[in-house]
Amino acid sequence: MGRKGINKYTAFGNPDKLYCDAEYCYANERKIKKEIIKETPEDMFTFLPPQKQFMKEFRNPCWKGKDLLGEDKLFCIPYFYIIGFTKCGTTDLFAILKNHTHVSSRSGKETHYFDRLRRGRIIRMNRKPTRLPVSFLSWTNGGKFRQNLLSTYRKDNDSDVLFHGITMDATPSAVWDNEFWEVFHPGYREPPVTNPDVIATINPDTRIILSLRNPISRMQSAYQFFCAFRVYACDKPVTPEKFHNLVGEAVEMFRDCRKTNTDRGCVYNTESHQLATHLYASIYSVYVADWLKVFPREQIHVMMFEEHISDEIASINGVCDFLGISRFPVDYMKTYLEQHKVRNSLRDSARIPYILPETKNLLKDFFKPFLDDLVEMLGDKKWYWKLYE
Repeated sequence: MGRKGINKYTAFGNPDKLYCDAEYCYANERKIKKEIIKETPEDMFTFLPPQKQFMKEFRNPCWKGKDLLGEDKLFCIPYFYIIGFTKCGTTDLFAILKNHTHVSSRSGKETHYFDRLRRGRIIRMNRKPTRLPVSFLSWTNGGKFRQNLLSTYRKDNDSDVLFHGITMDATPSAVWDNEFWEVFHPGYREPPVTNPDVIATINPDTRIILSLRNPISRMQSAYQFFCAFRVYACDKPVTPEKFHNLVGEAVEMFRDCRKTNTDRGCVYNTESHQLATHLYASIYSVYVADWLKVFPREQIHVMMFEEHISDEIASINGVCDFLGISRFPVDYMKTYLEQHKVRNSLRDSARIPYILPETKNLLKDFFKPFLDDLVEMLGDKKWYWKLYE
């Protein structure tokens, strides 16, 4: 047992313990895919009340409940999620938003609840499920967000809302990390459910923020970062030639997979996620499509990393407008950005000085059909990143 009255871990869900038909289970007025129940803590949908019981006094989704000792507690889930992509400026975005008077974070950046902890994985990536999942009761009760929400009291005559603050979760791997889904769903060629299915079932009104970057430069940045911090075993020093060889291996592995599987099945294939090039996480269209299946377009704010770093004030204004919160004062933003200039944490020796032309051409050809899909999905040719001009 962790904090007083709160179990940190619990068992995985079991459809046999719920009212279910052939495809869905039903709990607290929610229709839940059976496959979701199997890969989430057993208390997720039994402890979570019906959406209509979220407290009308709070703009953020919150409810009153009892912990395991029967004590009254305030439980909340995030109003919005910053879901990715990795190496696309999410740390910068999180750092700015947490300074807003109406935004609070449950904890530090990257809680990894939905992509890892709910599945019995540890926070470090590339680790199989080895333990019980972190209980939903524990996660919704954790952090100091309650005090922050209570400090945003304001009575408006035309609204029932008294506490106007909102909470966020910023885990940039949440968009792509469904690793080891095969453990829970043997026999499937591709995952029957992913993180967006779970989050949308919990609260279909959730707002999602997504940042995309030129897929080739994102791969380069991720490779350098993961090698420098030993997330993957890399042959150092990193060089353009080594990167090219690894990219070639990753592309070939993906093409081999496609001979017997779907694009989506290959993108989510856990084996491909063990490659340091991080190729799979630049195939944006497959992941974005899964989020758009369960959330309407107006609830997903898609940022372009390159536009964000070229005009951060305009970019942050767009995010604030999307979340329905006041914009930061211009003078405040100018001062903040001057005092918090982004500093690359990597030494020059950890960087690839350039990418070989043959590497760029290989990746441009590989990504073209996926970027075609992304452009059609988002309705703007800017998502080609001028790669084909």
